[in-house]
Amino acid sequence: MVTVNLRTKSPKAKIGKLPPTLNVDTTGTVKDLAAAISKATQLGLERIRLTLIDNTLLVPETPLDKYDLQDNSIIYVKDLGYQIDWQTVFYVEYGGPLFIHLLFYFLQKPIYGKTFEHSATQKVVFYMVILHFLKRELETMFVHRFSNATMPLINIFKNSGHYWVLSGFSLAYFCYGPSPRRDLPGYLFYGLIAFWAYSEVSNFITHLTLSSLRPKGTRVRKIPYGYGFNFVACPNYFFEACSWLAVALLTRSWAATLFLIVSSVTMFLWSLKKQAAYKKEFGAKYPKNRKAMFPFIV
Repeated sequence: MVTVNLRTKSPKAKIGKLPPTLNVDTTGTVKDLAAAISKATQLGLERIRLTLIDNTLLVPETPLDKYDLQDNSIIYVKDLGYQIDWQTVFYVEYGGPLFIHLLFYFLQKPIYGKTFEHSATQKVVFYMVILHFLKRELETMFVHRFSNATMPLINIFKNSGHYWVLSGFSLAYFCYGPSPRRDLPGYLFYGLIAFWAYSEVSNFITHLTLSSLRPKGTRVRKIPYGYGFNFVACPNYFFEACSWLAVALLTRSWAATLFLIVSSVTMFLWSLKKQAAYKKEFGAKYPKNRKAMFPFIV
């Protein structure tokens, strides 16, 4: 049993009823400590984030003795605010583009002021987008296992704004309009369709690999190996970018290109953070030549 000091990192982050000290049984887990703080502050357990003075995150399932806590050790407590579960966020952010693309594709008269025949490219891109987001919804339901059960409520608006605006309204409006670009020659047209299908299947395979590493209901982290992972830390992001590259090349639309750039940059930044987290947690065990997102590059 040790007595630790509980702090917030700034006066603005002050938590009412947070006790200045707490007696901690180091044979327990971080979750036990968080539960004690939850009881004292009346904050929901999912809102509490604990770190040490060196910013080391205290992972809920981890035994406290791993962190070598001593009397007067300082633990920083952060209130993450109102939370919403990850699955709900994913359902909403991916469901938006599904609904939006259906509207823009089938409601020509109310949106564009006239009816017209869609080009072969428009028809193919429509099914590509619908299948992509339908796949994401099914993966959310049956495949993904989240390290955190919840995220801040505000994130549903930020995430949905990204998908609903860039891959929803913008992409749909400019891709399904009455003045499409001419279809590409056959070999390019079907080659890009095949490239898209390969990227989607590859993305799905990497998601299955990630899911298999984490027992259900836990936050266990392991080093992923196998298809894609022998080259980069986040092949799921790489194949996702490849999928949208195929859409951008097929449509030659600025809206598709904009979404490709924004989403790829975002995923690249995520991959750098995940790469850093892997290296910090696994040290020399982590493959030193593995890149973050783009094979052989970075």
